[in-house]
Amino acid sequence: MNTTRIIFISLALLALCGFTAEQAPKSISQPADERKAQEALPKSRDPMWKILGKTQIHLDEKQGLYSATFPDEVKALVGKEVTISGFMLPLEATEKFQHFIISKRTPTCPFCPPGEPNEIADVWVEKPVAWSEDVVKVSGVFGLMDNPQLGLFFKITKAKLLN
Repeated sequence: MNTTRIIFISLALLALCGFTAEQAPKSISQPADERKAQEALPKSRDPMWKILGKTQIHLDEKQGLYSATFPDEVKALVGKEVTISGFMLPLEATEKFQHFIISKRTPTCPFCPPGEPNEIADVWVEKPVAWSEDVVKVSGVFGLMDNPQLGLFFKITKAKLLN
């Protein structure tokens, strides 16, 4: 599935939830009721999320675009192998897939983003994997990406599912 198609599908799914960057609150949070529901659910306690969470996220409300300011600690990870655990959100409509989002937080809506832009990462695994509702652990090469429309700023490529 090409990147343009993935972006289109992602935008369509976000629109189904009624989410637009222009409507995002100034705190750049997901809807309060969704966040509240997520707080009662399990979340990944992986220390990598604490590091990635130091990334400052900004929203240009007029243009509806996100941007990120990466601290040196995050920049130092670029090109290195990292391991992170979280919840899997597939981006392909197949039984097994190679592209998904990993999230610190349990998803509460199958069509909505699971958290803040510094709580998710775009993952490409080398071999197709099946979806799991449990926390998964992946290891791969960390990189930065710039997707201001969707607020995707971290990627993990050449990844392997460890559990």
